[in-house]
Order: sequence, then C-alpha cells, then structure tokens
Amino acid sequence: MRAQRLEIIPIKGMPLVKELDDLSELMLTILRTNTQEPKPGDILIVSHSIVSVAEGRVFKIEARDISDRARTIAKKTGQEPEKVELALREAAKIVRESPVLITQTRQGIITDYSGVDSSNSPSGRFVALPEDPDDSASKLHVKLSKAFGFRFPVIICDTQGRPWRKGAANLAIGVAGMSPFTDNKGRKDLYGRELRSSLVCLADELASAAELVMGQAGEGIPLVLIRGIEYERKNGSAADILRSRDTNLFL
Repeated sequence: MRAQRLEIIPIKGMPLVKELDDLSELMLTILRTNTQEPKPGDILIVSHSIVSVAEGRVFKIEARDISDRARTIAKKTGQEPEKVELALREAAKIVRESPVLITQTRQGIITDYSGVDSSNSPSGRFVALPEDPDDSASKLHVKLSKAFGFRFPVIICDTQGRPWRKGAANLAIGVAGMSPFTDNKGRKDLYGRELRSSLVCLADELASAAELVMGQAGEGIPLVLIRGIEYERKNGSAADILRSRDTNLFL
C-alpha cells in the first residue's frame, strides 16, 4: 500500500518573507522550533509565493509602462492592466487572450495570466512565479536534507485552474528529492489483470492535499509537512510532469 495513514501537518509561525531573505534559514528555524519536527520520510510542501518573494520576483508596474496590447486584453478580461502587462512579460507563448488570458510561461507551465497574482503580495505589487521552480526546490532540498541528516524532498506549489473543470487546485511547479510520479505499470488489479499503463502524478496529489490546511487567503501557512506516503527516492523534477508539445491538447 502507498499509505496506511497519511498526515498533513501545517507548519505555523512562519514570518512574512521579504525580498532577498534567506528562505532556507527562515524555514530551518521554524521547522526546528515547531512542535512537529520533520522525520525521515516526510515531504515538505512550500507555497511558491514565499519562494518568489525571497527571490525578488515581486514587481510594481507603472501606468506609463503598460502596453496597448495589455490594456486591450485587460479591458476584455476585466483584469488590472498592470497584472496583464506582467503576465505578457512572463509569457513565452500566448495561448488565448479572452475571456481569460492563458499563456505558456518561460518555465513551460500553461496557466492563466502566467501565474501572476496580487494576493499575499505587498500593496500595489504583483508576484510572479519563481524563475526556475525546480532549481529553487533543489536548493531547499539540499540545504534542508543536510541540516536534518536525511533525504527531505521539497515540492513548490501553486494554485491553478484545470482544463475542462471548474475550480482551482494546488499543483506542483517545482520538485526535488523525489520522483513526481507513482508508476503502477506491471502491478495487478483486483482481478489479477496486469496494469499496462497507470502513471499517477503523486507530486500534484500531495500539493493538492497540502492546500487543505495551507489555504489560499490569510491563513499564513506556506509550509506543510506530509507524512506517511511512499515515494520513489530519486531526483525528479516538475518539468518531468509537463507534456511535450506533440501530446499537449491545448497548444
């Protein structure tokens, strides 16, 4: 069994992160003083917003710098022109402009407004996705694993919409210290039939589970420990999750 009992543990007490803060040191302090100190086998889920802020991915767009295209899209979508302008700057490809701006970011993620958001960001500013979420996760994984003395996987998450389904869900945009997948190929079902293809995106499942205690508003819980899940101990990445262009229905 993958898990007989799963624990989703909110890590409370994380201070507001400021630009250029040493995020790994802040996290170490909180994790060491928390009542639920990490144990071998735990996985740490991290909200991308604190990673982005610490890495200086916070922007203020002046009105004079907003392009005509951004103003046109903002009018069609009902969004702030500043947000649309930053989304266009962060985009490698525009998938559609309305009724919602959908882009493919430079990181390869297809999402609305390039993942740009103003929630949980300083007043008048917008937070973009980390420049390289897998690299950000890797640095945290290496530092935390060394500090605690065991393999400590890190998943950086973001709340995004999903094609053909209403409502947003937390997804993994950065992964380090584990495979993002559980591959059931070769296992047998209840009737003894061998599974030929059954690839589960465990990283996305864990990110969504973490959101149940992380929240999306002012809960102030950007760190969550997940305990009790089995995972493949190899170095994977969130980039592995992204479909190639020839298998992507939305490009």
